Amino acid sequence: MKIFKKMMIVASMAGLATSATIALAPSSAYAEVWNCAANVDVAENKGESYCVSGYGSYHVRVECNSAHWPYTRTIDGPIVYKPNNTIGATSTQYGTPNGCHVTKAWTVVL
Repeated sequence: MKIFKKMMIVASMAGLATSATIALAPSSAYAEVWNCAANVDVAENKGESYCVSGYGSYHVRVECNSAHWPYTRTIDGPIVYKPNNTIGATSTQYGTPNGCHVTKAWTVVL
């Protein structure tokens, strides 16, 4: 009986060590973009964003105001991908199709 108990303890400790190794293992690499700019074009009622450095996905998020409820809301623009060593595509979100006026824009890196 003691041998069986010792074997169970050793097996459970081995399982615990394996679990800890898996939990503490480094995660896979992820992409990152930086040197991003976002702006609002009031005349065209749009917000846009682009990134210059790194690589990965991002999009513009705009704050849009309207005379109806909800008076202020945030709307996400299309997700774009920036390859390494190039200037990224521009993510653009218009307020007119959403019945609101774009007042702020910022970049969201995914």
